[in-house]
Amino acid sequence: MQNLFSEFSCWVWLKDVPEINCYGEFCENFSAADGEKLRLLLSAEGQYAVFFNGEYIPSTQYPDYPFYKAVQSVNLEPKAAENKLVIQVLYCGDDSFVARKETPGLRFEVWQGERLLCASGENTAARLMGGYQSGKVKKITPQLGAGVVYRNPQAHPWGKASAVRKACRMVKKPVQELTLGGRPGVRLLTQGVFTIHESGLHQYAGLAFREISSMIEDYEKLEYGNKIRFPSEKGIRFRVEEGDGIYLILDLEEETAGYLDMELVCPEPVRADISYGEHLEDLRIRTDVGGRHFTFQWEVKEQRSRFVHYFHRVGARYLQLFIYGKEVVVYYAGIVPVSYPFFGEAEFSSADHLHDQIFRTAKHTLRCCVHQHYEDCPWREQALYAFDSRNQMLFGYYAFGEMKQPKASLRLMALSQREDGLLELCAPARASVNIPSFSLMFIVALEEYCRYSGDLLFGEEMLPTAERILEVFHRHVKDGLVWNFTEPGYWNFYEWRPMLDATPIERKEALAPSAEAPLQLLYILALQRISKIYEYLGRSASKEEEIRILKRGMEQFWNPDAGVYVSFIREGKMMQGAELVQALALCTEIVPKERQKPLREKLHKGELVRASMATSIFVYEALLQDPETYGEAVFEEVAARWGRMLYQGATAFWETDNGAEDFEGAGSLCHAWSCVPVYLYGAYILGVRPVKPGVWKKTETVSGGIRGVSGKLCSPEGVIEISQN
Repeated sequence: MQNLFSEFSCWVWLKDVPEINCYGEFCENFSAADGEKLRLLLSAEGQYAVFFNGEYIPSTQYPDYPFYKAVQSVNLEPKAAENKLVIQVLYCGDDSFVARKETPGLRFEVWQGERLLCASGENTAARLMGGYQSGKVKKITPQLGAGVVYRNPQAHPWGKASAVRKACRMVKKPVQELTLGGRPGVRLLTQGVFTIHESGLHQYAGLAFREISSMIEDYEKLEYGNKIRFPSEKGIRFRVEEGDGIYLILDLEEETAGYLDMELVCPEPVRADISYGEHLEDLRIRTDVGGRHFTFQWEVKEQRSRFVHYFHRVGARYLQLFIYGKEVVVYYAGIVPVSYPFFGEAEFSSADHLHDQIFRTAKHTLRCCVHQHYEDCPWREQALYAFDSRNQMLFGYYAFGEMKQPKASLRLMALSQREDGLLELCAPARASVNIPSFSLMFIVALEEYCRYSGDLLFGEEMLPTAERILEVFHRHVKDGLVWNFTEPGYWNFYEWRPMLDATPIERKEALAPSAEAPLQLLYILALQRISKIYEYLGRSASKEEEIRILKRGMEQFWNPDAGVYVSFIREGKMMQGAELVQALALCTEIVPKERQKPLREKLHKGELVRASMATSIFVYEALLQDPETYGEAVFEEVAARWGRMLYQGATAFWETDNGAEDFEGAGSLCHAWSCVPVYLYGAYILGVRPVKPGVWKKTETVSGGIRGVSGKLCSPEGVIEISQN
């Protein structure tokens, strides 16, 4: 690591401003010579937006730590001798699942060749941003932090920045900069007048539908007919005479992740509330659920104005506008897509259009769930979890051939390692709870990265982190069993199924000791995977003896009457038969031969607690150990399970089978951990796998009852094309 900045710049911030949710603006004017491009280096605590000579430059702060602070490098085209650089920064100032509280600051330099043109310092012009309400506002979710209130964008006077002491070790931004798309088309679904509820929450507002012809003058002359779409070059004027204002519900026509983009005008300044969501199960957007509030507030001016919010990404299928006035002209209301530029693009096609659409939808879901790092979902959390990311990385190898993003996310997780040896629940967050099993999945993901990429140097770099994690679990082994983490602050979660979810999440009291088969099997899996890394690196280290002890210990979970491994042993009692446990036992190959076929048959018949979509990968891999018997059954279930979502209008795959109604109405409808079919199509139907680190080859295939298969995958050595009859 090195300081990428020169000695001529320093960290700066504002004086006497709110300590949380603070929007700052910084400006430098400078001269540049003709011809040669400029290079901007910048880093901030929080999120920022860069404007050069009035034009937005794609710019985002990589989530990081003071000891691993990312610097973006941007090439700029000078358009005049005199140039203006404006950098707007949102400093959260609070711990969440996507950021941690650190000393606020911004640092930047502009270079032309070897000549420094400007640098952040005490002469940098600085002020609070006009319009945005800094300080405490209602949170979007506990994971995402504060929401957005933008009123009366009167400019504050410019002052001078203040130098701040901020010790950081700087690194080049480890991933590509995000790209912005154009304005996608948006369709008006319904409209009318609203009456706000006494609670002020839109979830409970009175909505009264009105015919579109009653709200738009000369409606019959519109070229749109009865299908109104945006953007509209001339704008569409809506008028009402009653209620507290106008409501509009808009369909983006597919799950979209990006920046809110509004262009409206009203006869006088009025409040506009912009809500976003993934469904209309309540005949409106579910704006307020379980303490979450998916609404941004904006004051529309009497002149045509555009509002693009660059500091939070939102994930949504639908938008809902509450205009607190009797008239509004809408030119556009939508989301500008923000995407990570992947290395490549895989293809899969067959004679079965349902499987083809499942592949396309899974790929779109994966794309929506990665930006600066992998995200569990774009709507509710946008957080980097080790378990979720393991799935995303593995599926992403088959969807995009991407290697830079997995490497960066694995390093970001490794840097979060706590004093107790486990990784933070999310990186680079500070979370109040920790899921021990997720740290084991980091090791699984690391081995798969080494295997799929061939980047063994990184595997060696990460080994100390992985070995320290395993030491933690070694201390939880007693009499051949792995015991739960009993202290408050640990959440013994495995998947969203009864008992396996270990709810409640937070507690003040210690738990009773419990031997837990999912934890034991995930520990065995992690030991097996680190042994693979040792093998790749040519090391003689081995975990065979510990695996042998744990394998023998697993016999204590065997229930001969039920013919399954139970999930838990508590106070001497055997509890629960779950698909996840049987599948993990088969995948780790610890099951005696005589039990293997009966266990697979139980998985096939669905006699046990069903595995969630996120963990179903283990079930399908266990069944596909016997492809002749279960190959077609697995892909029939894929068609039924993922096809069910498509038949209900899904454009992305859900967090769980229950969709929006899970988690007391807060279920995500775009969750990358559910994109299992991408992997199954690539590894089994196309039959492409790494035969050694970084070398992918076509191996044995599974027909799965799918005919006319062809595909293209992007491997480290180049494109692999597969065609089958």
